[in-house]
Amino acid sequence: MTIEGILGPGGLLASALDGFEFRPSQLQMANLILESIDQKTTAIIEAGTGTGKTFGYLVPIILSGKKTVISTGTKNLQEQIFYKDIPLLAASTGLNIDAMIMKGRRNYLCLHKYHQFFSQASLFNTGPAEAKKRLEKWLEKTAFADRAEIPWMADDDPLWDALSSPSDQCLGPECMFVSDCYLGRLRGKAARTRIIIVNHHLFFSDLKVRQSGFGEIIPRFQVLLFDEAHDIEEIGTSYLGERLSTNQLSELTSDLEKRTKGFHDLSEGNLKMQLNNIKSATEQLKALFDERTDKGILDNEMLFAISNGPARQISRGLKSLFEKAQTAADDSCSEANKAHDTSSLYVLAVRAAEIDRLLDQILSKREAGWLNWYEKRKKTLVLHASPLNISEKMNEMLYQKVQSIAFTSATLSTNGNFDYIRSRLDLPTDALEGIFPSHFDFKTQALLYVPRDLSPPGEPGFGPEIAQRIFEIVKITQGRALILFTSYRNLNLVWNILKDSVPYTILKQGDSPRSVLLNSFRDDVHSILLGTASFWQGVDVPGESLSCLIIDKLPFDSPGDPLIAAKIEAIRGQGGNPFIEYQVPSAIISLKQGMGRLIRKRTDRGVLAVLDNRIIKSRYGRLFLNSLPKIPISHQLSDITGFFEDMKGEA
Repeated sequence: MTIEGILGPGGLLASALDGFEFRPSQLQMANLILESIDQKTTAIIEAGTGTGKTFGYLVPIILSGKKTVISTGTKNLQEQIFYKDIPLLAASTGLNIDAMIMKGRRNYLCLHKYHQFFSQASLFNTGPAEAKKRLEKWLEKTAFADRAEIPWMADDDPLWDALSSPSDQCLGPECMFVSDCYLGRLRGKAARTRIIIVNHHLFFSDLKVRQSGFGEIIPRFQVLLFDEAHDIEEIGTSYLGERLSTNQLSELTSDLEKRTKGFHDLSEGNLKMQLNNIKSATEQLKALFDERTDKGILDNEMLFAISNGPARQISRGLKSLFEKAQTAADDSCSEANKAHDTSSLYVLAVRAAEIDRLLDQILSKREAGWLNWYEKRKKTLVLHASPLNISEKMNEMLYQKVQSIAFTSATLSTNGNFDYIRSRLDLPTDALEGIFPSHFDFKTQALLYVPRDLSPPGEPGFGPEIAQRIFEIVKITQGRALILFTSYRNLNLVWNILKDSVPYTILKQGDSPRSVLLNSFRDDVHSILLGTASFWQGVDVPGESLSCLIIDKLPFDSPGDPLIAAKIEAIRGQGGNPFIEYQVPSAIISLKQGMGRLIRKRTDRGVLAVLDNRIIKSRYGRLFLNSLPKIPISHQLSDITGFFEDMKGEA
């Protein structure tokens, strides 16, 4: 059992799998990862689409025998690795692969909250009773009570929120169901399992919780592999800072009202007044942002207004709640029949204290390198204190504690090097490196169309001109197009022109869930799908349905985003050039992610249309072109016609 013996031209996979294609780059990638594990060092690896990246890292990890965590970009990729790739590898090689999948805490049912909810719901209509019957049957056979095992429950069913438990609501060893806890079982199995597959959100959430010394679910490990590592900075930033939402305040007050009904000294008088004060102050806090944009910086004036207004009232109420809930729990601890309620009160007291701490942290003016900012979501306001560069946190919390870490993605390099990802994550200078290009033949499989005659982005004519050009392109391609936008404004502009002008199904982001849109696009060969940010990656539609990928403009991050603006200013303040060092490399990686949607297998052929001619006219445009696979470039619509006529002839 060697890497060559499994992945090589005469290896086990070649013998077991029909149509197996030996890929030298996959073999080189696997050897580089095994070297990094053996040397207990870091590896940075870009493996282009079609390299066979998953087997390229699974094989060396399995052969190493080390305790390993594989962190992926999404739950979907987690499940693909665990339910598809690992079973296929095991069946083809005879390897005994000891692996399991772990998700965030909210994906698992909490027995305490389950019994708590249905004891209260028994007075309601038959809805909860029917749901309880179905859940009881499921709980008789489930191993870990994973939410994904309940196909009859809708993704947005509020019932699940009442049954799952985030770390701040867990009773821990005080819970009367601790011996039967599904999350406890999961944690126990993880401690005994060799390979654990998680996602980035769980990984960084767990890393943050680990600092408190309680509540983490991922056990200690020797090797860490980040797949889809290009997403790490954004996700890490959101978890390694501090954040507090008005929803957290509402949930706390609601839970306190429910849990203190049996305590007359708590449910009346001062406690009720404090709960009402917190509710009132929370609404005042939200009202401060009514006339503000969806995202923005919390400047000194706003921090002062919040701290000396609603935050003061909220903090006073939280401190009072903490004291009263803790006192009530202490007074009731000798009453056996109230032991369960007592544990709940302790946890609620701790939650009140933690939210008070968060409020103070977020509203404190931070040192350089941090940003106080806010964002308004559907029904909640979120306040943040975020690091502008997570490299120091990564070094302190991760690099110094893990033997070997590998970063891999199809899009990590810019202009042929890893300088950008190194600077953002502070990766060691002696890290092993490998760039393994896609083995697809882009010279014959693809065409890059860049019009010379359109107005540049920013000019008034750009939107109407690209809308007309997209109309002309999809007429040639007969639909079969994924159109990626950097803004909803351009998306809606194009949609309004196409919806009554082409005889093809037009699918638009927001009209249906993402998975439904993708299935419709895949099944209806001549359909057209319009999407923004979330469709730039994770879209896998091989075959004729995605024969044309249109990108409205180069995907530079919006400088209107407070975090982006602050990062730009931080680099400028250190004497750097934020445009070349940060904005261009970030846009290159996003463009490469978008392009990765077009060619998914050797038989795919397609046109990539980038309607932003800065890619050929600006001085920095060559950095984008140098970062893409070698692909023929055209500036004429007639060449798209010729390309698709050639496709017909080959078919």
